[in-house]
Amino acid sequence: MTQHRPTGITIIAILMILGGLILLFTGITPLFIGPLISIDSDSSTSEPGFLITIGGLVLVALGIASLIVSWGLLKGKGWARTITLIISFIAIIFAIISLASSQDLIHIISVIIYGIIIYYMFTDKVKLFFGKVKESTTT
Repeated sequence: MTQHRPTGITIIAILMILGGLILLFTGITPLFIGPLISIDSDSSTSEPGFLITIGGLVLVALGIASLIVSWGLLKGKGWARTITLIISFIAIIFAIISLASSQDLIHIISVIIYGIIIYYMFTDKVKLFFGKVKESTTT
């Protein structure tokens, strides 16, 4: 029996698609600017250009990864749920570290949002969609 995708999964996937596109477009610019900086005849300035190019590559790779995970979420792939949970736990850890170091209360929003995502990913409806729990046969 095919399960309908929960609305929350669709919302999370759409947000990941938007984030992935932003990462892609943010990463493309350094890919073009980095080599231009390296062209300078002074060899001491080639390192910043190289680092900018590497940064662009990392952003593009993260954008592509985000799009792949989004696709997995939309298709009900268990690995996409697992990756989303891992990302959410890491994001909470970074938000707590940022909150502790800067004492900027805005980081509480990240903790709450990612906490909701983690909670939601463990609901029976979501686990059933990803095939992590069997549908009960009792009526």
